[in-house]
Amino acid sequence: MIKIAIITLLTLLIAAYSLNRQAKTTRTQAAIQLEMDAPSTFVATVSDYQTNPVAPNSVMIGYLIDGYKPTDAQFKKMTHVAISFLRASDSTGEVIMTSGWENLDEVVAAAHVNNVKAIISFGGGEFKVTSGLMGVKANRQNLIKNILGFMKKHNFDGFDCDWEPSWVDDKVEMEAINNAITHHYITFIKEFREALDAEFGKGNRTFTAAILNGNSIWYSAQKQIAHFPKNGWWNYLDWVALMNYDNDLGSKHATFESVFGAKGSVAYWIKFGIPQTKIVTGVPYYARAGWGADWLFYKNVVEMNPSIADTVDFIVYNKDNSGEKEYGFNGTAIVTRKVAEGKKLNLPGMMFWQLAGDLPVDHKKSLLNAMSAEFKK
Repeated sequence: MIKIAIITLLTLLIAAYSLNRQAKTTRTQAAIQLEMDAPSTFVATVSDYQTNPVAPNSVMIGYLIDGYKPTDAQFKKMTHVAISFLRASDSTGEVIMTSGWENLDEVVAAAHVNNVKAIISFGGGEFKVTSGLMGVKANRQNLIKNILGFMKKHNFDGFDCDWEPSWVDDKVEMEAINNAITHHYITFIKEFREALDAEFGKGNRTFTAAILNGNSIWYSAQKQIAHFPKNGWWNYLDWVALMNYDNDLGSKHATFESVFGAKGSVAYWIKFGIPQTKIVTGVPYYARAGWGADWLFYKNVVEMNPSIADTVDFIVYNKDNSGEKEYGFNGTAIVTRKVAEGKKLNLPGMMFWQLAGDLPVDHKKSLLNAMSAEFKK
């Protein structure tokens, strides 16, 4: 009988603990829900904030990932490097670098020795920014504080917000994640700029953002989600870098027309409201055939086809025995043309993703060398 009583008591205690824990969880979730900001209705104009002007044809920025350290010769062809990626490790705003950056301080120091600015890039295509991170004021401000602390610790010259829409299998989750852009993007951008200026002084650190070639993600053929709002967030940024690639597959992946054509990316974003003086265009250092793993570094394309003409923009290749596919890319002719067109339009400059995909700069088919030569004319 005593044994039965003890078992009964333990069962009741466990049940009580479980109910108490559930109650605490419910209260915590309710508190978070109460703390969630309403979607922003703020519309920024130049009267709210003005950045210092960026001179035309003054920016040549290359993205680095996985601890890639440029050679001195590569550094001398660039003005900035964007080290990728810093990410939030949880919804409270704690931050962590992606793998491979044990040499972070070494790369930043090497950039500075070569008179190149080092920018830390936040997010990336695989990172899912949630409303819990950006829509809860305490979490968002903790994130901002931690980013600024990271910049000070590692001597960064600027911050790049690479906050991209996400594709996930769960469509409800996909819509919830991507609507964080619509609801909270300008709030983060505004608060970060104010904190950046307070910490380092206005104009002493660069603040930029990377955005898609266009502005929409489609949940289905009828429903658009995950668009950047038309509310003036760009006023707080020194420049906006357009990710002018992955627009389509094969030879259509990163065409000149998709960037500079009448219906191209530059025209689209200028009509959207971003000043022409803040638009940096982008080029890929990789070839694209399909989504996922169907890509190749540009240097792989040339290594397989050493005598390939500079004007060729695709190869047919069977990667991993998956069947022959058209891999589209930008060769030296098209990247030179893109740089020249950007100069003609008095844009601030160019960016590229990512430096590891190029050949050494002393190679006659190096994209960076071709871009730099046209950039410095």
